[in-house]
Amino acid sequence: MILGGCIRHHALHRTFYISPAGSDNNNGSFTSPWKTLERANRLVLRPGDTILLEGGSVFRGTFYLDSLDSGIETSKVVIGSYGDGYATIDGGNMEGIVATKTSYFKICDLIITGAGRKSGNVRDGILISSSVSFELDNIEVYGFQHCGVLIMGSRNARITHVTAHDNGFAGIHVSGTHANDPVLFDNENLYIGYCKAFNNPGDPTVTNNHSGNGILAASTLGGTIEYCEAYNNGWDMPWTGNGPVGIWVWDCRDITIQFCLSHHNMTNPVAADGGGFDLDGGVSNSVIQYCISWSNQGAGIGLFEFGAAKPWENNVIRYNISQNDGIHNTGSLSVWKGNGAGTMKNCAVYNNTFYNDTARGIALNLGEHMPGITFTNNIFEFRNITGPGQNIVSESFSGNCFWNLEGKLSFDGYPGFRSWAQAKGKEIKDGSITGFFIDPLLADPSISIRNELSAFSTDTITSFGLRKGSPVAGKGVNPGSPFGFENSYTGIDGSPVKHDGLFEIGAVGIREK
Repeated sequence: MILGGCIRHHALHRTFYISPAGSDNNNGSFTSPWKTLERANRLVLRPGDTILLEGGSVFRGTFYLDSLDSGIETSKVVIGSYGDGYATIDGGNMEGIVATKTSYFKICDLIITGAGRKSGNVRDGILISSSVSFELDNIEVYGFQHCGVLIMGSRNARITHVTAHDNGFAGIHVSGTHANDPVLFDNENLYIGYCKAFNNPGDPTVTNNHSGNGILAASTLGGTIEYCEAYNNGWDMPWTGNGPVGIWVWDCRDITIQFCLSHHNMTNPVAADGGGFDLDGGVSNSVIQYCISWSNQGAGIGLFEFGAAKPWENNVIRYNISQNDGIHNTGSLSVWKGNGAGTMKNCAVYNNTFYNDTARGIALNLGEHMPGITFTNNIFEFRNITGPGQNIVSESFSGNCFWNLEGKLSFDGYPGFRSWAQAKGKEIKDGSITGFFIDPLLADPSISIRNELSAFSTDTITSFGLRKGSPVAGKGVNPGSPFGFENSYTGIDGSPVKHDGLFEIGAVGIREK
């Protein structure tokens, strides 16, 4: 924002107010506020400056920040609300807020709305590009054809308590221009926490790729997504090929997804995906842990490689629960690599509980086989262990418990688990069988998970723990700390899965006394 062609520097911080009862001829003080966003856009903001919009009021237009509107580390520029409630910025057919090439700012306590993904809007709710060290906090954003929040080519972004719903392509999207570069990343040090992304159905203009995602990060080096929830996304995607996912990343390195919920996500009826969580093309040195997925049309957890420029390698999936995922596509856990596409290797999947009592009932779907994938101490309860024609081939298995909910004893095309293990050389160490084909006696895995309040409740978590007398209690093997990821040996309930020299099987450490 340029005022008089120069930047003004003052030692004192300034606060400016905007109210529908004000006038753009005023001085912007609390008693003499401005009226419009356009007036605020003419101001050059300096470190410590604050712009506050009257709570409960609606301001039409787009608020802009540029390279002249930067704060410093100890004194940020702040945009927010004052008075009762949150102010609303109505972007109409355009964006609500645009920030470009700026740094050290915070946008908080606002509602950002657009005309609707099918009612005229063609943009993103909040668009931030080429910026550094900023925060988005306590924001509701909806009604945009593309994304609720789009971050492009930025560092040290912190996105917290953002509710993004009823947008097209995604609720929250982090991306850039180097997503297919074999070395470079666009974004660095990303944090997304305590956010919700729901009812983002799909972008009607995207007819050659997926849309309708919850939270999606790409081209990012280092970051955490935690305590977030994604649900009811993807149900109106026009594309009939690959599909959306609740919470996922691709072309990323050193990403942690933890303590998140993803459920009831969907896709086009004839398209793929619609899953809960996903480490997709070009992801490396990343982990999904302590998460819960349920009732997704696609995989609860997907491990996919479509042909990204960077290698998919050295990832970890641990201490997660999947209940009745893969309703239409794949299964509780799915592995897929496009023919001749990219590099996919090395993944440790351990101490998870995959329960699938759906009509398809697929707990583990291996659409492609990659070197270095290991399954250790997982519980697979299923109606079908793999999809039609899918066989377990090169993967390593040890200390896992399998159980067919229909009581069928055949396993992966063999008359029984032992014959499969001996023929394939799976679940065998030093000539002894390390795995189990037996009912693990989970406490109550069919419990109804209703919402975020019940998902991480003690009752829900312990329902996926072992009942007293479980035949597999304390009979796991040591999964170690693969790829240098520190292993706390702590289950999703916070209890140890390693005690008295024994290792538990499944995601829950506590056992029924």
